[in-house]
Amino acid sequence: MLSLKAVGFDIDGTLYPNSKMYRRSLWFVLRHLRLMSRFRKVRRQIRQVRPIDDFYRVQAEMLGAELAMSPDAAARLIDELIYTDWEQIINHVPVYDGVFETVEALREAGLKVGVTSDFPVARKLGLLGLEGYWDCAFSSEEVGYLKPNPEPFLELAHRLNCRPDEILYVGNSYKYDVIGAVNAGMHAAHLARTPVKNTIAALTFSRFSTLRSWVLENAVSKAR
Repeated sequence: MLSLKAVGFDIDGTLYPNSKMYRRSLWFVLRHLRLMSRFRKVRRQIRQVRPIDDFYRVQAEMLGAELAMSPDAAARLIDELIYTDWEQIINHVPVYDGVFETVEALREAGLKVGVTSDFPVARKLGLLGLEGYWDCAFSSEEVGYLKPNPEPFLELAHRLNCRPDEILYVGNSYKYDVIGAVNAGMHAAHLARTPVKNTIAALTFSRFSTLRSWVLENAVSKAR
């Protein structure tokens, strides 16, 4: 038994299916194909950059270099098209079956629950109908580093007032969520149909009912 006191969740692809978001956003991606492809490239590269003193400035500078425009113009594109218009597409995308029941059950058991994602979270949680459930909710961008860097996970532990080894982090990305969480001293649950070979995740699951039962079996009674 792991004696868990808290559970942290990724959002995109973890609380709702990425496949449905991709289908709904196809027209947007095709309309802004150059921007989206360059932005994805920047997001891959920025995970390797250290140190970062101002995440948003560095991201805008990198995207500006890719699109041959000023950092200020790139920052406006990110804010208007990606953080606002693209995010809005998530409206009416359903969460996975069992998400609400799982989060409520964890809270009733005394566990703390938090969310940290690589994109802004507040408006997204509202669109998904998941606002108000969490002890903390923040974007890794606010910390200055994207997953799998340790900073987002350590900030999650700080905000939940728990040691990393008392936290289970739940995500769909093995590379970013599972490896990042375990390297930061947490346990990890991997949302996937089959386990990765030689997985370091404490649990691989495809149904939230499975996650719920497993966590409650490994939780400190009335941990909150």
